[in-house]
Amino acid sequence: MKCLMCTLLALVFMSVNAVSQKIGIQPSILEFHGVPGVTESQVIKITNLSDAKVGFQAYLADWLRDSTGAHQYYKPDTLNRSCAAWIATDKNFIEVEPGKSADLLVRLQAPSDTSLFNKMRWAMLFLQSAEEQDSADRKNKQFNTKIKELLRVGIHIYQTPPSVTKMSAKALTLKPVQGDQHAYDFYMVNTGETMLQCKAHLALTNIESGREYKLEKVEFPVFPEGKRTVRLTIPPTVPRGKYSALAILDIGEDASLEAIERTIEVN
Repeated sequence: MKCLMCTLLALVFMSVNAVSQKIGIQPSILEFHGVPGVTESQVIKITNLSDAKVGFQAYLADWLRDSTGAHQYYKPDTLNRSCAAWIATDKNFIEVEPGKSADLLVRLQAPSDTSLFNKMRWAMLFLQSAEEQDSADRKNKQFNTKIKELLRVGIHIYQTPPSVTKMSAKALTLKPVQGDQHAYDFYMVNTGETMLQCKAHLALTNIESGREYKLEKVEFPVFPEGKRTVRLTIPPTVPRGKYSALAILDIGEDASLEAIERTIEVN
């Protein structure tokens, strides 16, 4: 039974992989800069390079990144920074013939209440493979949609008002990882108003020799008010010894660097 289950899981994975390689969905990010009372529109293009017709159901969700960067999903319009209620598509179900492309229109309908434009908001638009089935409900202009768990693609939607521009972050701590003497966790928080595209790295200076080692950068995004833990690893090419370690956080050319320093021992 276990072997049969493993085989089925492998076949499902191969099916998903084969389908996804033949379906193109662009872009993966929609950035809006809506102002009160104005509607903005963008287009998602779905290209079908497979030999069969494909259909997608469109639906919205709220989401966050947790402290490790993993995505957490919620029902639409439940988080206080959601813009899901402002988003509409021109259709909830879209079919694409083999070798063809189709467009999905996405609109951000900004409300007229100016108090809603003092912060960045976001949502996720999912396109999930689906098959539209004939039903008696068609007479009532209703559709019975059977979902096939083959492919689901998330399009990130960001709404940043033009007046929301402040970029800032705070480096909090640098702590050794228990059980791994070559790894350290770097903690930071986004204290600004916009999403940050961050870079973090370790700079090591050998206390005895003065030799410096600038280690590889880790890149990651962080939402406003978001906290992030970044794992920084010392490679085996760094010789043993006592070092002054500087964990450096870079959030862009127009902002100052943040850093945490501590003395570490490389064994």
